[in-house]
Amino acid sequence: MKERSGIHIGVIPDGSRRWAKKNGIKDYDGRQSGIAMEKIVKHVFEKYPEVAELSIWAMSTENIGRVESDKSLVYSLLKGKINDLIRHRMLSKKDIKVNVIGSRLKEMPQEVLNVVREISAQTKDNKGPILNLCIGYGGKEEILNAVMESSRWLRSNPMIAKLHENIFEGFLMVPRPLDIVIRTGGEKRLSGFMLYQIEYAELFFVDTLWPDFGTKEFDKIMKEFKQRNRRFGE
Repeated sequence: MKERSGIHIGVIPDGSRRWAKKNGIKDYDGRQSGIAMEKIVKHVFEKYPEVAELSIWAMSTENIGRVESDKSLVYSLLKGKINDLIRHRMLSKKDIKVNVIGSRLKEMPQEVLNVVREISAQTKDNKGPILNLCIGYGGKEEILNAVMESSRWLRSNPMIAKLHENIFEGFLMVPRPLDIVIRTGGEKRLSGFMLYQIEYAELFFVDTLWPDFGTKEFDKIMKEFKQRNRRFGE
């Protein structure tokens, strides 16, 4: 991968439903999950200027296969999360560009697509750090789509004899390699998150459920990351 300046952090926010069960909340509406996301996004971009990109996996491709009533709750939560970001002054203050990515975005209800278009249009010219909201996203699908698109590109550019790495990466939804991946909720797996970008990422699996994950725990991860000796395969 081409070396880029700045840190790219990926977050797999797991454990919201277990948090609700643990706290005796029967009809969980995801509000605490949204609050946790807003808190971490704000903290990252205000305290860590070295962070050039933050990717949060808000909804996987598997989530789309859920029962209809469950999906309605997830879609409502997504709409609320994005609306909160649209109203947040931090986007203009920090000049943040928001990308909403996912190979199955078109399957979302119109009201979700409307807020996706709104936040994309509102921040498209921003030159600061990037916030990627991964919705209807799967790492395998991202790679497959990039393979198909790059193959089409090669066929239309016969003067190029070989597909180079930097060309292929240009067809990924998120070209920048990951430096840090944080997964909350205690599970020690990646579940298909950014499979191409994760090659040399430092992995942090924390037991804390997502709604309880706070800025102090994030700061501990950043401190440990800075102390690690990254050899990039050497």
